[in-house]
Amino acid sequence: MTILGPKGKRYQSLGERFAAVVTSNSSNSAMFRLPCAAVRRQLQVTATLGHSRTAAAAASSPHFLGFVKPYSVSSVGADDPSSLTTSLLTRSCGISDHAALSISMKVPLDALDKALSVLAVLKDYGFGEAHLVRLVDRHPPVLSMGVEKTLKPKLEFYRGISLVGTALPEILSGSPRLLTSSLEKRLLPNVELLKLILKTNENIVDALKHEPRLMTLDIRTKVLPKVDALRAYGVPDDVILVLLTRYGYALLIDTSRFNEAFDEIKKMGICPKKTTFAHALGVLALLPKKIWQEKVENLRELGWSQNHILEAFARFPYIVRASTENIRKTLKFVEEKLAWTPENTVKYPTVLLMSLEKRMMPRFAVLSILMHKGLIKPGFTGYHFLTSSKNFQMAFVTKYQDKAPEIVEAYQRSEIG
Repeated sequence: MTILGPKGKRYQSLGERFAAVVTSNSSNSAMFRLPCAAVRRQLQVTATLGHSRTAAAAASSPHFLGFVKPYSVSSVGADDPSSLTTSLLTRSCGISDHAALSISMKVPLDALDKALSVLAVLKDYGFGEAHLVRLVDRHPPVLSMGVEKTLKPKLEFYRGISLVGTALPEILSGSPRLLTSSLEKRLLPNVELLKLILKTNENIVDALKHEPRLMTLDIRTKVLPKVDALRAYGVPDDVILVLLTRYGYALLIDTSRFNEAFDEIKKMGICPKKTTFAHALGVLALLPKKIWQEKVENLRELGWSQNHILEAFARFPYIVRASTENIRKTLKFVEEKLAWTPENTVKYPTVLLMSLEKRMMPRFAVLSILMHKGLIKPGFTGYHFLTSSKNFQMAFVTKYQDKAPEIVEAYQRSEIG
């Protein structure tokens, strides 16, 4: 059987074709010579002894000559291309068989040399095998990128804006478009625009960690008009900076949805000069309008007024992340056990996201015992539940355990145990 290779060169077997690829790659990079030689010897045996099996496999599968087949490492023979590709990746790149197999399924045989070059460069820039597997799985064409003209310049660009250390492979492997977007037409213009608002490279990196699309979408048309609207309303740049670094998606969403959230925040009367404004807008922008309305209606049914709801949200926007059921259970608990009115709860809306079983109830048990024994003043305050576990234990458990030893068991049974 004759196999046609690049530039019309003919090979007598798949093993001979594969050996040619390995030989070509090993001549390009000294770091691959020893492992490639070992694989080449294996391929030579395959070409000589396994010719009939190779021919039979080629006849039975139209994809056999072009792409790696997803067999497990333990189930393939020495003449199977997936086994040979996996072996080459394992030895050349220093990655596990599992990672090599995952990557090998995305590598065409005629692109092995380029794929190995890409993987070698990525490893030089700190990509571990988990990063490589995730990147290739999410965007296989990355293995065909030009190393010198495309890949390295982009990696150097990110290093230039202080995206270094483990953050570089973590962010890039999770968002491959950061590597596929045009350097000249998208990345460089975007970073210059972002610097106008974020000022420093550190802030830009922080923003990318939360929302990588800030570098790959058209900032000029998607973000700047929204920033102009915020400034016109009186939102200072330091608050916009918080919004952009923590909630970049709020400035990338559809303009109509952004305007709805923006208008809602205005109605709440949240001061635009406080960072709470950024947190409130960022949280509400991600929440579908229908869900927001459902949460408002739920609180109304539980006895809260519109002012209660808006004040609680302004103090702690993340309360919208609490489920309807949890809110109902928590409000019932604070009303029946703590004797709190809506006015009390609005002052400490954080409790709506706390665990009843692991935090609220064990502390209530300890405090109730101490109040009954007259060791502390009656009445539950927000401090009792907002303070850290360490502080609570020191102030109410350790301090009084000699006078009320039962509080130790009550506390450990839930909050610690």
